[in-house]
Amino acid sequence: MNEVLLIIAIVIIVSVVIVLVWLISEYKKLKQQVTILSSEIERNNKDIAGLCTAAVSVDNRLIDSHDQLTEIVNKVTDFEQNEPQSVLVQPQPQSYDNAIQRVRNGASVEELTKQCGLSQDEAVLLIRLHSNK
Repeated sequence: MNEVLLIIAIVIIVSVVIVLVWLISEYKKLKQQVTILSSEIERNNKDIAGLCTAAVSVDNRLIDSHDQLTEIVNKVTDFEQNEPQSVLVQPQPQSYDNAIQRVRNGASVEELTKQCGLSQDEAVLLIRLHSNK
């Protein structure tokens, strides 16, 4: 009977030792995983900090751009208010098709500038390109 108790005790002790060795190896694996995850978390925190810094920088540039745009709009508005109405409303020049037709009918540079609203250089060019000569 003592031998049976001794064998049972030895089996229990061996089982406890095996479980203890297994637990120690699992502990080491978990500790290594925790170290890896901690370094990943630290790297992610640095990335997030960098992104936040970049976002603040972009936000500041947007604010500056908005201020510049507002200033430009104000200048344009002031310019429009101070400019005489006759300068702002210019007659629309006739299309080039009309000017080309006139050139084919023998119009001069002077006629094209007066009747079609072309510059002298435009009129000369159209005559060179489209005259029947």
